[in-house]
Amino acid sequence: MFAQQKKFLDRDAFAGIGERDTFPTKIMGVSFEGRQDVVAGIVPGVDLQLEREPENPFDGNAIAVRYGTMQLGFLRKQIAKHLAPLIDAGIAYGARVEHVTGGTAGKNFGVNIRVFRIQAAALDAFGVQARAQADHASIRRALIGEAELHKAQRDVLARLDAGKNTLAVMGTGRGKSFCFQYPAAYRALESGQKTLVLYPLRALANDQFEALKRRLDGFGLRILRANGAIGVEERAHLMSSLESGDWDIILGTPEFLQFHREAFTGKSAPALLVVDEAHHAFESSHRPAYGKLAATIVSLGAPQVLGLTATARDEAFGHVVDELGINAWVIDPSVRENLHVVDARGTKDKLRYLRDTLAESGKAIVYCNSRKEVSKVADGLRRDLGNAVMFYHAGMPAAERADVEKYFRSGELRAVVATSAFGEGIDLPDVRNVVLYHLNFSFTEFNQQAGRAGRDGAPAQIHLLFGESDRRINEYIIDQEAPTIGVLRELYRGIRGLAQEGIVRLSQADIADTLQFDKVRDRTVGAALRIFEDEGLIEAGIDDDGRYVRFLPPSGKIDLTHNERFAEGEAERENFARFSGFVLTAKAETLERIVNRPIYPQGQPLIR
Repeated sequence: MFAQQKKFLDRDAFAGIGERDTFPTKIMGVSFEGRQDVVAGIVPGVDLQLEREPENPFDGNAIAVRYGTMQLGFLRKQIAKHLAPLIDAGIAYGARVEHVTGGTAGKNFGVNIRVFRIQAAALDAFGVQARAQADHASIRRALIGEAELHKAQRDVLARLDAGKNTLAVMGTGRGKSFCFQYPAAYRALESGQKTLVLYPLRALANDQFEALKRRLDGFGLRILRANGAIGVEERAHLMSSLESGDWDIILGTPEFLQFHREAFTGKSAPALLVVDEAHHAFESSHRPAYGKLAATIVSLGAPQVLGLTATARDEAFGHVVDELGINAWVIDPSVRENLHVVDARGTKDKLRYLRDTLAESGKAIVYCNSRKEVSKVADGLRRDLGNAVMFYHAGMPAAERADVEKYFRSGELRAVVATSAFGEGIDLPDVRNVVLYHLNFSFTEFNQQAGRAGRDGAPAQIHLLFGESDRRINEYIIDQEAPTIGVLRELYRGIRGLAQEGIVRLSQADIADTLQFDKVRDRTVGAALRIFEDEGLIEAGIDDDGRYVRFLPPSGKIDLTHNERFAEGEAERENFARFSGFVLTAKAETLERIVNRPIYPQGQPLIR
């Protein structure tokens, strides 16, 4: 694993493509061996076949693209490298023609196709069988194993089963997510009811999406995510599913719901609306999506509502109850007294601190904010921990990540250095130390990572190693991925200035390199272009000369702040400013109370 870590860090543009149900690409080699005559007769919508050629003398991963008995060419090598092992393992793929380019002015024909898993149909049939055979016990085991529910969880479920709009106030690590995941799954399987889950930040929704899909894999559930950061193909699949009603659980943001309210009506009306981190309905009421949440719920046909939070003082509690139409609640006052916060904020030699801390026995998770830092820190710990330490991040193949989880659970690995991808959906009761090496991006992420310590009730420590310098790094990352209105205006003018006859054919990286704007990288350009396209300022597509961005004449005054993607980015920036200002200055005792106990209103009954 350590010998391959550089490969895992390399940003392979096609890494993970084998885990996608569908993606677009181009057939390679269509101009060789007389294939142009065959391609000339191809039209959009035609189904093609993909066939492995393991004996191909030029590429052992070769995947031929055929139209009946006629070969059109091959999938590009970079894609075939990832798909070939899957096809060899029995997963079947097909393709469909999307565009045929060229053929005029002496240009060769080209073929753009969409590749998809043929197994999707078989999985649908399997899904029908899985839905019929699933029962409450199997769903529960998939979510929490053999763990017993505690009283607060049972009380929440009882109120949901009684049809009540419910608010659950429970501390970190007390199983809030189970309170919606379990009913969402069995309601979908038993009666086809849909559940929409709202998170205050898209990063949180994405993490929970990956975890829920992993936990409920094999039940035939159609779980999707909805936010402005997902890719073009995933977004197209989401919007198609919303139009047809072919979904069971969607994890999204309030902004996505606000801008696409009509999509969640009719066949896609949710029966259960879950507002996770429900205190944001009070703290972020100035965010339009939260400020209009009560009206949005009514417009959805008044679905049943479940609010979840660990933080609800008197005023916030009252606001959430009113805003979400709550008529029942469960407050779990349990305190996780086994958790202790160790204040090492601003530590200069973090690696030495880790070596000293992890010298003692017991499992540990060290959380870092980047894949590169994860590998670097894990390397530094190998000298002392040897093969008892491993790194973990989303750039690793799924099989390797599963191995890390397995060996950590069994105790063969004692320390895992990881990004936030580690821990979601993984039952790890006996973690003795959690180390927050870098500053988190939100209160929720901070609580989730810290709360993974000591879930078995035995003493555990949470070590804070972040400092003021981390704030600037995180602000830089947010600025790259969520451009401000000033940067958007600057980019619009700059990119338009690069256009020839209204068209730009540069990659996002080339645009960033050419413009050389402060804090603007390829991801910033990509985020800006998606916003511009949403607002009808540009059109992105493919023609005979490849991918293009075409500028369109504005239809009236354009307000980029009235955009789902922009609003989500502003929410992330605001959330981080509030979180970092507090967590960098608060006393350790205060942070410990935030982690180990819920904040709930005084003078209210614990159960209603």
